[in-house]
Amino acid sequence: MYIKKITCGIIDNNNYVLIKGNDCLIVDLSDFDSIDKFIDNSKLNVLGILLTHTHWDHLLGVEKFIEKYKVPVYLSSNRPNYIMDAHFDYTIKKYGIKIKFDIDKIELRYLDEGKQKIENFEFFVIDTPGHTTCSIVYYFQIEKAMFTGDFLFKRTIGITNTQLSDKRQMKESLNKIKTYPSDINIYPGHGENTNLKYEKIHNMYLIR
Repeated sequence: MYIKKITCGIIDNNNYVLIKGNDCLIVDLSDFDSIDKFIDNSKLNVLGILLTHTHWDHLLGVEKFIEKYKVPVYLSSNRPNYIMDAHFDYTIKKYGIKIKFDIDKIELRYLDEGKQKIENFEFFVIDTPGHTTCSIVYYFQIEKAMFTGDFLFKRTIGITNTQLSDKRQMKESLNKIKTYPSDINIYPGHGENTNLKYEKIHNMYLIR
C-alpha cells in the first residue's frame, strides 16, 4: 500500500490517500481542491473516506468531494459524534468558516471496533475516545501503519478540554495503544509522522 500525505486546510491538517493499484481510500479530508487535484491527476478510483473523528478541520472538504465522487463516509459507531444532527452546522467565526451541510445527502457507514474490509483494503478500527467521544484509529496491520487523527501526535496527544472530550477516556485509550507493537508507523492528523517505539520512549503521556 502506498501512502500519500497531503497537508492542507486552514490549520494544516494531514490527509492521507491510501493506494492499492488504482483504488484508494482517503483518511480525513480537510480541503476539497488539494485532494481532488491529486486524485484527478493520479486517475484513482475512490472507494470511500475514513474519518478519524468529526472535528470541523478534518472534514471541511467532505461535502464537495462526495458530490463529485459519490462515495461513502466511514466513521465511528462509538457515538455521540458531531454529525448526528440532521443538519450539521459548522460556523467557526475565528477562521471565517460558515459551512452547513445536510448529512441526509451523505452515505454514512458506522464502523465498530475490530477487523474491517473495504474491497482490497483490510484494517482494524480501534476505539480511542478522549480527544472526542468518536475518535478512532485506523490500523493497517500488514503495512504497520496507524492513522491516529488527533488522538496521538509526535511527543504529545490531542487536547481533552473541548466538547465531547474526556481525560479519563484518553488515559484508557493511551493504555490500550501501548499494547500494540512498537514497530508501527504513526500517521497523525497534524505535524510530523512518528512511530510507536519512539512515542513509548519520548511521549510523556505514554510514559506515565
